[in-house]
Amino acid sequence: MLEKYEKGFDEKKFIEDFMISKEIATKKDAMKDLRKQIKKESYYQDKIKRGLQKKYPEAFIRKVPQGAYCQAGIPDILMIYKGHYFGFEVKRPVVGIRSKLQEQTVLKIREAGGTAEFVTWPEEAIAEVEKYEQK
Repeated sequence: MLEKYEKGFDEKKFIEDFMISKEIATKKDAMKDLRKQIKKESYYQDKIKRGLQKKYPEAFIRKVPQGAYCQAGIPDILMIYKGHYFGFEVKRPVVGIRSKLQEQTVLKIREAGGTAEFVTWPEEAIAEVEKYEQK
């Protein structure tokens, strides 16, 4: 479920259709069920990292470790390309939730001159790099 990019994906309609197809009465129950069915965030992180490596083999790309002894709020994937920092905070489709700390970190990276975005798909991360290149 939700394993490939769909341009113009309508999240609200997807949830409504899911609720109808599964005969689920509330959005809360639908989201609970979807959290079980949609792949873990690490799946999307790996997919994005591989997509970036394929498109930009000369870039420095790393998946940032997360855990008890790591700095919270740092984007999941970092990329340095042509001397510019890109931070990609990966969220699962439909069920991914941004934390306040993540939003603050993304803003601070932008204020410092880097590029930081919330993404779900390789195509979204690549689009951010292309947008930067067009400046």
